Amino acid sequence: MHSTIPVSMEQLSSLNLKLFRALGYNETEAAFASGVLTETDRRGVDTHGIARLTFYCRSVLSGRVNKDAKLTLLRDDPPFVMVDAGRGLGVIMAPQAVDLAIQKAREHGICVMGIQNSGHFGAAGYYTAKCVDAGFIALVCSNSGPTMAPAGGKVSVLGNSPWSMAMPGGKRYPDPVMFDMACSEVARGKCETAQREGAQVPLGWGIDSSGAPSTDPTAILQGGSLLPFGGIKGYCIALLLETLSSMLTFASTGKETGDANARPGTGHFVLLMDPARFGDLDAYQEGMDAYIDKVKNAPLAEGAAEILIPGELEARSIRRRTTYGMDLDEEIASSIAALAREIGLLTENQGFEALLS
Repeated sequence: MHSTIPVSMEQLSSLNLKLFRALGYNETEAAFASGVLTETDRRGVDTHGIARLTFYCRSVLSGRVNKDAKLTLLRDDPPFVMVDAGRGLGVIMAPQAVDLAIQKAREHGICVMGIQNSGHFGAAGYYTAKCVDAGFIALVCSNSGPTMAPAGGKVSVLGNSPWSMAMPGGKRYPDPVMFDMACSEVARGKCETAQREGAQVPLGWGIDSSGAPSTDPTAILQGGSLLPFGGIKGYCIALLLETLSSMLTFASTGKETGDANARPGTGHFVLLMDPARFGDLDAYQEGMDAYIDKVKNAPLAEGAAEILIPGELEARSIRRRTTYGMDLDEEIASSIAALAREIGLLTENQGFEALLS
């Protein structure tokens, strides 16, 4: 039977902080990383929250990232900004860069930022939600290592181009209108979850090493490839997003993305716009309320319970998990406990629960 452990959001935040502090990061740096993971779990995106903690920690322990990296401003030509993340940990460097983008957008009404030399930055939706909280419309995308075959191909050439777009809501519907997605039919993490649970995945998620459609997550993850959503349409969107993330930041693509000897590996693109610069903000909010009303109150298809606005499920998860917490996969908890023992945060006789106290 698949087992889980109930945890509160406060416990998750504290646990994340402990691990990053134990790796040698200062309180501020650890808080950036913990914020990305905790808020992503709060939104219900379980593939990119604490499930990624050991991945980030082992990236530091292995020396694949520069633990001493500092954000460097390379170009400040409003509204265009370029920063260098120094090959630091993405979940620490990218939040700092987006804070700077918010500051610039407050000054100029818009900010277009490229982030060079970064790393895996977690869920793109964390950053657009952060920007909406500051009052901005936001688009964020990133390149990634090769996980997806192009339309007509059978080998992973493209990253899955994670991206998110978000807009502030209205007065009656204040939650962000947003989405957060990879351009593969599903995120790689969903195949990893199915693999942990010993489950098959639907046809259309990926192919095996021969290029044949597969329902075996292991075959997809080991030698196979994810597929673009929507066939050639998803492929085109993925390629263009990877262009934004890579070409404008002078980053690498494909298998060179994780090669320290290649061009800078991971790049992010960030666009912020102040809706108030387009006209009356009250009119914008009233328009959003009226539009959401129109969509949500459209006639339902047979069997449908309701019409959801993009981002509505995540907003509900935030409210639910803030109050009730979440159930953490026991396998993930065990891997975190093993890591904690390895770095001296737990004794050999202590288990995961000791990290929650």
